[in-house]
Amino acid sequence: MLSQLEIKHINALKIKKYRTKYSQFIAEGDKIIKELIDKGIEVVNIYATDIKSFNGNQVKIVSEEQLNKVTALKHHYNSLAVFKIPDNNFTVESDEWVVLLDDIQDPGNMGTIIRTCDWFGIQKIICSDGCVDAYNPKVVQASMASIGSIQIREADLITIIKESNLPVYGAVLDGKNYREQSFEEKGFILIGNEGHGIHADLQSAITYPITIPKKGKAESLNAGIATALILDKLV
Repeated sequence: MLSQLEIKHINALKIKKYRTKYSQFIAEGDKIIKELIDKGIEVVNIYATDIKSFNGNQVKIVSEEQLNKVTALKHHYNSLAVFKIPDNNFTVESDEWVVLLDDIQDPGNMGTIIRTCDWFGIQKIICSDGCVDAYNPKVVQASMASIGSIQIREADLITIIKESNLPVYGAVLDGKNYREQSFEEKGFILIGNEGHGIHADLQSAITYPITIPKKGKAESLNAGIATALILDKLV
């Protein structure tokens, strides 16, 4: 049974301020919880309607009604876990690819980008402070547990770029066709906001402006799809 204190704590973790305060986040569903555990993410508590799903892990049995009181999703799963947020205070090395995200605000897009980076072997993402929190419950679900494979943190992107000698490939509307662009073996991939693109102060820091040419009438391309197309060109 969930105590009122536990309900209050879990619900608090839906808010970034409290995720930061406690260095914890929540994930829902047997598959995602198991994958995060397998990836080495420290689990604090598991709450489930069936103990059989988590052999070898300490599980607190709760009812579906109780899970309804703490779920962050429209359709809850039969399990929810509280995890420790990993220490992601990493530095940028001189021989790697890093994805920079400028004000990505949609949780689905953020989760898709994290999952895409994991697929293509990109291990580090740096977000501007205008991005949706990577440990937002909806981002965690959309990442399909890839949040456990990627190092991700917030920072001032201009500072990150200035402190590194890596080239910046920025996705813009009027750049060079990304298929024709030659890429080095290291650098930053800069992806902008879903509606407004990359901020002007960051555009001036772009070494190679690149674009994904369109043939239809769509106003813009989903940020997650744009990231996938560009990363596919790297591998």
